[in-house]
Amino acid sequence: MILVTGANGHLGRQIVEHLALRLGSSAVTRLAVSVRDPAKAHDLAERGIEVRHGDFDRPGTLNRAFAGIERLVLVSTDGPKDSRIAQHHNAIAAAKAAGVKRIVYTSFLDVSPDSPAEFAAAHRATEAELHASGAALAIMRNTLYADYLPMTIGGALESGVFYLSAGGGRASFLSRDEMARATAAAALKEQLEKEIYELTGPATHDYHEVAAGLSRVSGKPIRYQAISENDYTQALEGHGVPAWMARALANMYSAVAAGKFDRVSGDYARLTGHAPPSLAHTIEHLFAR
Repeated sequence: MILVTGANGHLGRQIVEHLALRLGSSAVTRLAVSVRDPAKAHDLAERGIEVRHGDFDRPGTLNRAFAGIERLVLVSTDGPKDSRIAQHHNAIAAAKAAGVKRIVYTSFLDVSPDSPAEFAAAHRATEAELHASGAALAIMRNTLYADYLPMTIGGALESGVFYLSAGGGRASFLSRDEMARATAAAALKEQLEKEIYELTGPATHDYHEVAAGLSRVSGKPIRYQAISENDYTQALEGHGVPAWMARALANMYSAVAAGKFDRVSGDYARLTGHAPPSLAHTIEHLFAR
């Protein structure tokens, strides 16, 4: 049986949907989910998918949630670095105790030791623990979420400019749905070719190119202005973003500026059977009216 953690979250739920689609009628016997609040997953239960209670802050619930599971899709949690590392530790320990044979983990493209990104440090620590777990691994190192582009630059449709601490760095973008599709494929594969899959778009772009793409779609002149990490953190906090998240997002873009996301891989196509969409297609999909 396959179990997906965090199935009430955006990425977790989309992974479940792709697994259910691929499993068809056998999903009711081969697919389960773990969530903090089972009541919020009532729609999955109504479809015959087993819903289990699993709270990463309460290890005892994970021991029960992972019982009898052969393959675990471990969807990374949200929160400050130390909290995430502790939660992931609890999940990995419970998976090991339950005898889980394969763990598919939703990681981060940048796990470099010299990265300025808090996210990199959290995922690097979790990956190290996974490698020591003894389970077969499929670590999905995800690039930047295209889903965040409207929130990040959508205001430029009115103001004509958006600000980020990404410098002149380059990155690629995939939607959560695309990442979920590839993750589901890795969970179902009979044999894994390797342990680490880098899920990227087909090319990298700097944010001046993103601005140009938005200009083409919107018909309005849009430009990108690089600012410091501290200035971007303060701007996010001014919009009500919690302090830890504001800093984590700002230093993620500092990692972009440092070149940590400037690479592409064929792993998305290897898992899904088709190429990832171009930036132009993504912007058209997100911003065309």
